[in-house]
Amino acid sequence: MTDTALKKGPEYEVGTYAPGNLNRAELQTCFAIIEAGGAVDVASMKRDLPRASALVLARTNTKIVGVGAIKPVRKGYAAKVARNSGVQFPPETPELGYVAVDEGHRQRGLSYRIVDALLSQHRGRLFATTDAEWMKKALSKYGFLIRGKEWQGERGMLSYWERM
Repeated sequence: MTDTALKKGPEYEVGTYAPGNLNRAELQTCFAIIEAGGAVDVASMKRDLPRASALVLARTNTKIVGVGAIKPVRKGYAAKVARNSGVQFPPETPELGYVAVDEGHRQRGLSYRIVDALLSQHRGRLFATTDAEWMKKALSKYGFLIRGKEWQGERGMLSYWERM
């Protein structure tokens, strides 16, 4: 291996996948990466990720190292977010989320590439919630605006973001 290859690091492929086309091991890897991020209810994530309307994976070689999704519409959850944030929005609005990168592959721009690929698969309104500064930067970069008030989440203060 050359010094250039050592400095450059691994090459990443970021692409869109149909959730139903992932095998069990691939889904388990996605679940583990998302769960390690610590910002989700694990049971609902395991239920909802396979039903996502868009799923983006980051891979190096064949190994999954990042994931993101446009979650299935969850009207009850959207209503809870509207109450908590003080922002009224249609409960049929899909949510961009589950954006997570394996710890050994962070700070290489993968979350931005995942969000970009997700947005290329969706037209129309989206919302997101986050307490992570890096995710706030990614959302802002891609035209999401913060609205309403923050509220206490499991690990920090959550904020509501939307993109029309």
